Amino acid sequence: MVSFNSTAKEIREKKPTLAILAIGSTEQHGSHLPTACDTIIGFGIAEEVAKRMDAYLLPAMPYSTCHEHDGKMGSFTLRSETLYRVVEDITVALRNQGIFELAIVIGHGGIFISNPMVRELNAKYTDMKIVKVDLVQFFTSSKLHGVLECKNNLHACEYETSLIYKFREDLVHKDEIVDCVPDVPRDYLNYAPIFRYSPSGVWGMPSLATKEKGEAIFEIMVNMSVDYINDVLKIEKEREFFDE
Repeated sequence: MVSFNSTAKEIREKKPTLAILAIGSTEQHGSHLPTACDTIIGFGIAEEVAKRMDAYLLPAMPYSTCHEHDGKMGSFTLRSETLYRVVEDITVALRNQGIFELAIVIGHGGIFISNPMVRELNAKYTDMKIVKVDLVQFFTSSKLHGVLECKNNLHACEYETSLIYKFREDLVHKDEIVDCVPDVPRDYLNYAPIFRYSPSGVWGMPSLATKEKGEAIFEIMVNMSVDYINDVLKIEKEREFFDE
Protein backbone atom coordinates (compact mmCIF):
# COMPACT_ATOMS: atom_id res chain seq x y z
CA MET A 1 0.00 0.00 0.00
CA VAL A 2 1.09 3.55 -0.75
CA SER A 3 -0.46 6.63 0.83
CA PHE A 4 -0.19 10.38 1.20
CA ASN A 5 2.77 9.60 3.48
CA SER A 6 4.64 8.06 0.53
CA THR A 7 6.91 10.03 -1.75
CA ALA A 8 5.95 10.78 -5.34
CA LYS A 9 8.67 8.35 -6.44
CA GLU A 10 7.26 5.57 -4.27
CA ILE A 11 3.76 6.12 -5.64
CA ARG A 12 5.05 6.27 -9.22
CA GLU A 13 7.00 3.01 -8.82
CA LYS A 14 4.05 1.26 -7.17
CA LYS A 15 1.73 2.21 -10.05
CA PRO A 16 -1.51 1.89 -8.05
CA THR A 17 -4.70 1.28 -10.01
CA LEU A 18 -7.15 1.90 -7.15
CA ALA A 19 -7.31 4.90 -4.79
CA ILE A 20 -9.25 5.00 -1.52
CA LEU A 21 -10.76 8.26 -0.26
CA ALA A 22 -12.49 8.58 3.12
CA ILE A 23 -15.03 11.35 3.56
CA GLY A 24 -15.89 12.19 7.14
CA SER A 25 -17.32 15.25 8.84
CA THR A 26 -16.58 17.73 11.59
CA GLU A 27 -19.71 18.04 13.72
CA GLN A 28 -21.11 17.66 17.21
CA HIS A 29 -21.41 14.12 18.53
CA GLY A 30 -23.09 14.74 21.84
CA SER A 31 -21.01 15.55 24.88
CA HIS A 32 -19.06 12.29 24.93
CA LEU A 33 -17.48 11.99 21.47
CA PRO A 34 -15.07 14.24 19.51
CA THR A 35 -16.31 16.36 16.63
CA ALA A 36 -13.87 14.41 14.43
CA CYS A 37 -15.78 11.17 15.09
CA ASP A 38 -16.93 10.48 11.52
CA THR A 39 -13.52 11.31 10.07
CA ILE A 40 -11.72 9.05 12.56
CA ILE A 41 -14.06 6.15 11.77
CA GLY A 42 -14.11 6.67 8.00
CA PHE A 43 -10.34 6.99 7.76
CA GLY A 44 -9.68 4.07 10.11
CA ILE A 45 -11.77 1.75 7.97
CA ALA A 46 -10.47 3.21 4.69
CA GLU A 47 -6.86 2.70 5.80
CA GLU A 48 -7.41 -1.00 6.50
CA VAL A 49 -9.31 -1.42 3.24
CA ALA A 50 -6.38 0.16 1.37
CA LYS A 51 -3.94 -2.20 3.11
CA ARG A 52 -5.94 -5.30 2.22
CA MET A 53 -6.48 -4.19 -1.38
CA ASP A 54 -2.94 -2.85 -1.84
CA ALA A 55 -4.45 0.47 -2.92
CA TYR A 56 -3.41 4.12 -2.77
CA LEU A 57 -4.72 5.73 0.44
CA LEU A 58 -5.61 9.42 0.07
CA PRO A 59 -5.94 11.87 2.98
CA ALA A 60 -9.39 11.89 4.57
CA MET A 61 -11.74 14.78 3.88
CA PRO A 62 -12.76 16.13 7.32
CA TYR A 63 -15.64 18.27 6.01
CA SER A 64 -18.83 17.31 4.18
CA THR A 65 -22.55 18.11 4.39
CA CYS A 66 -24.06 18.15 7.88
CA HIS A 67 -26.88 20.69 7.82
CA GLU A 68 -28.65 18.72 10.53
CA HIS A 69 -26.08 20.16 12.98
CA ASP A 70 -26.10 23.74 11.72
CA GLY A 71 -25.36 26.35 14.37
CA LYS A 72 -23.94 23.99 16.97
CA MET A 73 -20.42 24.56 18.26
CA GLY A 74 -17.81 22.49 16.45
CA SER A 75 -20.01 21.72 13.43
CA PHE A 76 -19.00 22.72 9.89
CA THR A 77 -20.95 21.96 6.74
CA LEU A 78 -20.13 22.32 3.07
CA ARG A 79 -22.73 23.10 0.48
CA SER A 80 -23.62 20.06 -1.63
CA GLU A 81 -22.22 21.67 -4.76
CA THR A 82 -18.94 22.44 -2.96
CA LEU A 83 -18.53 18.82 -1.89
CA TYR A 84 -19.33 17.65 -5.41
CA ARG A 85 -16.74 19.96 -6.96
CA VAL A 86 -14.01 18.92 -4.51
CA VAL A 87 -14.61 15.21 -5.17
CA GLU A 88 -14.74 15.90 -8.91
CA ASP A 89 -11.39 17.70 -8.75
CA ILE A 90 -9.86 14.74 -6.88
CA THR A 91 -11.30 12.41 -9.52
CA VAL A 92 -9.77 14.47 -12.33
CA ALA A 93 -6.39 14.58 -10.56
CA LEU A 94 -6.34 10.78 -10.24
CA ARG A 95 -7.40 10.41 -13.87
CA ASN A 96 -4.56 12.69 -14.99
CA GLN A 97 -2.12 10.41 -13.12
CA GLY A 98 -3.42 7.25 -14.78
CA ILE A 99 -5.44 6.00 -11.80
CA PHE A 100 -8.91 5.10 -13.03
CA GLU A 101 -10.51 3.44 -9.99
CA LEU A 102 -11.62 5.33 -6.90
CA ALA A 103 -13.45 3.93 -3.88
CA ILE A 104 -15.04 6.53 -1.62
CA VAL A 105 -15.54 5.35 1.97
CA ILE A 106 -18.23 7.51 3.53
CA GLY A 107 -18.00 7.74 7.31
CA HIS A 108 -20.79 10.30 7.75
CA GLY A 109 -24.40 9.32 7.24
CA GLY A 110 -25.58 12.82 6.38
CA ILE A 111 -24.00 13.05 2.92
CA PHE A 112 -27.31 12.73 1.10
CA ILE A 113 -25.75 14.03 -2.13
CA SER A 114 -23.44 11.00 -2.33
CA ASN A 115 -25.69 8.89 -4.56
CA PRO A 116 -26.28 11.51 -7.28
CA MET A 117 -22.67 12.69 -6.93
CA VAL A 118 -21.18 9.27 -7.68
CA ARG A 119 -23.70 8.54 -10.42
CA GLU A 120 -22.98 11.88 -12.09
CA LEU A 121 -19.19 11.45 -11.91
CA ASN A 122 -19.35 7.94 -13.38
CA ALA A 123 -21.53 9.23 -16.20
CA LYS A 124 -19.28 12.22 -16.85
CA TYR A 125 -15.94 10.39 -16.70
CA THR A 126 -16.72 7.12 -18.42
CA ASP A 127 -13.14 5.84 -18.23
CA MET A 128 -13.25 6.11 -14.42
CA LYS A 129 -14.84 3.61 -12.03
CA ILE A 130 -15.99 5.34 -8.87
CA VAL A 131 -17.40 3.14 -6.12
CA LYS A 132 -19.38 4.54 -3.19
CA VAL A 133 -18.95 2.61 0.05
CA ASP A 134 -21.45 4.21 2.42
CA LEU A 135 -20.94 2.48 5.77
CA VAL A 136 -24.61 3.12 6.58
CA GLN A 137 -25.56 0.71 3.80
CA PHE A 138 -24.19 -2.16 5.90
CA PHE A 139 -26.36 -1.39 8.94
CA THR A 140 -28.94 -3.96 7.81
CA SER A 141 -26.36 -6.76 7.84
CA SER A 142 -27.21 -9.66 10.14
CA LYS A 143 -23.52 -9.80 11.05
CA LEU A 144 -23.73 -6.31 12.54
CA HIS A 145 -27.01 -7.08 14.27
CA GLY A 146 -25.22 -9.91 16.03
CA VAL A 147 -22.90 -7.36 17.66
CA LEU A 148 -25.10 -4.32 18.32
CA GLU A 149 -27.80 -4.50 20.97
CA CYS A 150 -29.57 -1.27 19.99
CA LYS A 151 -31.35 -1.51 16.64
CA ASN A 152 -31.61 2.26 16.15
CA ASN A 153 -28.06 3.49 15.60
CA LEU A 154 -27.68 6.82 13.87
CA HIS A 155 -25.50 9.38 15.65
CA ALA A 156 -23.08 9.28 18.62
CA CYS A 157 -24.65 5.88 19.21
CA GLU A 158 -23.57 2.38 20.26
CA TYR A 159 -22.01 1.84 16.82
CA GLU A 160 -19.97 5.05 16.65
CA THR A 161 -19.00 5.05 20.32
CA SER A 162 -17.77 1.45 20.09
CA LEU A 163 -15.58 2.33 17.11
CA ILE A 164 -14.13 5.40 18.83
CA TYR A 165 -13.37 3.15 21.82
CA LYS A 166 -11.33 1.07 19.37
CA PHE A 167 -9.58 3.91 17.52
CA ARG A 168 -9.21 6.58 20.21
CA GLU A 169 -10.56 5.50 23.59
CA ASP A 170 -8.82 8.50 25.15
CA LEU A 171 -11.30 10.78 23.34
CA VAL A 172 -14.43 9.18 24.82
CA HIS A 173 -15.86 11.13 27.77
CA LYS A 174 -17.54 8.22 29.50
CA ASP A 175 -19.07 10.32 32.28
CA GLU A 176 -20.93 12.40 29.64
CA ILE A 177 -22.69 9.50 27.91
CA VAL A 178 -26.46 9.78 27.60
CA ASP A 179 -28.94 7.68 25.59
CA CYS A 180 -31.69 9.00 23.35
CA VAL A 181 -33.74 7.07 20.81
CA PRO A 182 -36.10 9.47 18.97
CA ASP A 183 -39.49 8.13 17.95
CA VAL A 184 -39.20 9.37 14.36
CA PRO A 185 -37.44 7.80 11.32
CA ARG A 186 -34.06 8.97 10.01
CA ASP A 187 -35.51 10.87 7.05
CA TYR A 188 -37.04 13.42 9.45
CA LEU A 189 -33.57 15.00 9.42
CA ASN A 190 -34.59 16.34 6.00
CA TYR A 191 -37.05 18.62 7.79
CA ALA A 192 -35.32 19.82 10.95
CA PRO A 193 -32.01 19.66 12.85
CA ILE A 194 -31.33 16.61 14.99
CA PHE A 195 -31.93 18.68 18.12
CA ARG A 196 -35.63 18.88 17.29
CA TYR A 197 -35.79 15.16 18.07
CA SER A 198 -32.86 14.76 20.48
CA PRO A 199 -31.88 17.64 22.81
CA SER A 200 -28.55 15.93 23.52
CA GLY A 201 -27.67 15.49 19.84
CA VAL A 202 -27.44 11.72 20.37
CA TRP A 203 -29.47 9.21 18.38
CA GLY A 204 -29.07 5.74 19.87
CA MET A 205 -27.73 4.10 23.02
CA PRO A 206 -24.01 4.80 23.45
CA SER A 207 -24.17 3.40 26.98
CA LEU A 208 -24.13 -0.07 25.35
CA ALA A 209 -20.84 0.58 23.55
CA THR A 210 -17.63 -1.33 24.31
CA LYS A 211 -14.17 -1.56 22.79
CA GLU A 212 -14.76 -5.25 22.09
CA LYS A 213 -17.82 -4.37 20.03
CA GLY A 214 -15.73 -1.76 18.22
CA GLU A 215 -13.17 -4.39 17.25
CA ALA A 216 -15.90 -6.69 15.93
CA ILE A 217 -17.69 -3.89 14.06
CA PHE A 218 -14.41 -2.77 12.50
CA GLU A 219 -13.68 -6.23 11.12
CA ILE A 220 -17.20 -6.58 9.73
CA MET A 221 -17.12 -3.15 8.10
CA VAL A 222 -13.70 -3.68 6.53
CA ASN A 223 -14.62 -7.10 5.15
CA MET A 224 -17.92 -5.87 3.74
CA SER A 225 -16.25 -2.81 2.22
CA VAL A 226 -13.56 -4.89 0.49
CA ASP A 227 -16.14 -7.37 -0.79
CA TYR A 228 -18.40 -4.58 -2.08
CA ILE A 229 -15.58 -2.76 -3.90
CA ASN A 230 -14.37 -6.01 -5.49
CA ASP A 231 -17.90 -6.95 -6.55
CA VAL A 232 -18.59 -3.59 -8.20
CA LEU A 233 -15.25 -3.49 -10.02
CA LYS A 234 -15.66 -7.11 -11.15
CA ILE A 235 -19.12 -6.42 -12.56
CA GLU A 236 -17.81 -3.34 -14.37
CA LYS A 237 -14.91 -5.28 -15.89
CA GLU A 238 -17.25 -8.06 -17.02
CA ARG A 239 -19.60 -5.49 -18.56
CA GLU A 240 -16.70 -3.93 -20.49
CA PHE A 241 -15.71 -7.38 -21.80
CA PHE A 242 -19.19 -8.09 -23.16
CA ASP A 243 -19.46 -4.58 -24.60
CA GLU A 244 -16.38 -5.10 -26.76
